[in-house]
Amino acid sequence: MSWVKNLWRPPTSKEIGLTKEDTFFTEKVLEYVHKYYYDNIQIRETADNPEYLGERPLWLSQFENREVDTKYNDKTAPLQIYTFGCSWTYGWDLPQEQTFTHLLGDKNTSVWNYGAGKTGLDYTVKKVCEVYHENNHSEKDDFLYVITIPHTYRRMYFDEQNIGRRSWKKTTAIQETEYNHYLYFLHHYEILNRLIGRDKIIWGTWDREIPQDKIDIFFDIHDTAGPDHPGPESHKLYAEKIKNILRGNGWYGEEQV
Repeated sequence: MSWVKNLWRPPTSKEIGLTKEDTFFTEKVLEYVHKYYYDNIQIRETADNPEYLGERPLWLSQFENREVDTKYNDKTAPLQIYTFGCSWTYGWDLPQEQTFTHLLGDKNTSVWNYGAGKTGLDYTVKKVCEVYHENNHSEKDDFLYVITIPHTYRRMYFDEQNIGRRSWKKTTAIQETEYNHYLYFLHHYEILNRLIGRDKIIWGTWDREIPQDKIDIFFDIHDTAGPDHPGPESHKLYAEKIKNILRGNGWYGEEQV
């Protein structure tokens, strides 16, 4: 069947000049990205300090992993609240017990904090998908997600040295137009709403540039912890906003104990 030899095929990445390698996704690319995406590991080939060479974990937590709450962690509680976002959700410069996540817990409510420092909405979507799958939420109705969106220009990327980073530099982000930044936000926002359900998500943010019709509540700074993170009073007031939404939807009626 000699005619098969004459079939047209799309040009390869090498043929159109995207890469000098024979394939766009070499074994090295796969290894580095898989380590970064699945294991939160970055690989450094060059560094002024030899201690930074090789594999290193991404710095996502300031003190400790806060996924499991110190008190409200009963997986059989009637309501399970999972919070996602950046360092504001994690509670940078605060003890875990002063974070808004912890303040949502009570005898009928368990809380889980998936905040990760200096991350964007794409990392949040990644974590939401993992939590949704690991907890079989497609078959359950006892959960809610509180997603607090950071700056919309943030996203996971590899820098010019092929080191996996948590978030774009501002100098990188500024090269994109506002149309691309909004499209990027809207794409991830609608993925979660459509697959999980808008009624299962409370959308919050501290970025006033996000259209208000996409957001349920704003995380405002009333006091500070460290140079640029909300303090205990801010977390308390944000938790109250979330509780008011929960009460209005019939999800939250008991006082904290």
